[in-house]
Amino acid sequence: MTVDRQDLRGLVRPNIRDLEPYSCARETVQKGILLDANESPYPLTRRGTLVNRYPDPYQRELRRVLAEHLGVDSGNVLAGSGSDEVLDWIFKVFCDSRQDCVAVAHPTYGMYQVMARIFDVPVFEFELNRNFDFESDRFLRVVPDNVKLLFLCSPNNPTGNLLNRDEIRNVLVNWDRIVVVDEAYLEFSGGESMLHELGEFPNLIVMRTFSKAFGRAGLRLGYVVADSVVIDYFVRVKAPYNLNTMTQIEGVEALSSLEEGGRIKQILNERERVMKGLKRLPGVSAVFPSDANFLLFRALGAEAVCRKLLFEGIVVRNRSSLPGLKSCIRVTIGTPEENTLFLERLRHHLEAQNDE
Repeated sequence: MTVDRQDLRGLVRPNIRDLEPYSCARETVQKGILLDANESPYPLTRRGTLVNRYPDPYQRELRRVLAEHLGVDSGNVLAGSGSDEVLDWIFKVFCDSRQDCVAVAHPTYGMYQVMARIFDVPVFEFELNRNFDFESDRFLRVVPDNVKLLFLCSPNNPTGNLLNRDEIRNVLVNWDRIVVVDEAYLEFSGGESMLHELGEFPNLIVMRTFSKAFGRAGLRLGYVVADSVVIDYFVRVKAPYNLNTMTQIEGVEALSSLEEGGRIKQILNERERVMKGLKRLPGVSAVFPSDANFLLFRALGAEAVCRKLLFEGIVVRNRSSLPGLKSCIRVTIGTPEENTLFLERLRHHLEAQNDE
């Protein structure tokens, strides 16, 4: 049942298959006497870069460097204003409101459901197993016929675990729809990316970001890696100048930086230290394995603990409302000093609860 490229076009919304994208001024010509786009002719620079002209709509340099970094062709990658813009493209290209449906495995990143509601697309919700892993055979038995997309987050947020790649492959082999794998936290896992499966499975879409391991959340820069047919449709539906000039330059610089590896190593060391510290605390009944830059743990009185920490200026995330995560808190790994203070104050509040 493996999808070929012709099948892929059949999954695209008919109006998008026939869409002629907006033709903007900087598609082909970016230098010369530019009198075609109603820009200001007077040079204005920021950090030595001209900003009076429109940015490259095709992100040529950023995509070239990204492709080299990932070991793919530049036609297989496209960048957006955060991964949220990539999600927007996915829904625009593949989902008809109230006709198609998307599948989401609980508990996971909440933006998939939010985006579905924005596009008026129903959501088929199913649960990960007790270890928060994805069971493909169970999914294939129950998935409705009108489901067009499956969203999987690996490593998963908020549970932190890397999903079993063989289970993901099994869906790609036996399901003729689109599988979206969100790898926002992959650099912290040491696991293998699903990118290596793209040549075999054109229905696979992989999302990545500069917000986590690259430490540039404020840039709002995410990207998608997919079959060139899919990327072509994303180019058609994206805003002509969706990434400003400075963001594109920052993205190129981030990919050539040597800081990433050192930061990741320190975060992984701190993750191990915080995990050991949490396991020693009274009132912490479980600390879940993590392949991400955060930890999920179960604590007595989670809601009250989060509230008390917030009052002290320590902000963590109460995840207790999600399926299977009763009394669970998610904490991002901070600096060594921040982590030490967090553990100290958490111990204080948990011990105080035990004394009550």
